[in-house]
Amino acid sequence: MKKNIGSMLALYPSPLIVVGAMVDGKPSWTLVAHAGTVAHSHL
Repeated sequence: MKKNIGSMLALYPSPLIVVGAMVDGKPSWTLVAHAGTVAHSHL
């Protein structure tokens, strides 16, 4: 039997981008990603 749990927020895995640069001769890295919902009414 299915149970209606109503509206709820859900986050799913999303791709990550690794950005790197040389700063003063040393490597520097950061992750760029997006995780979230567009609206609470739909996913």
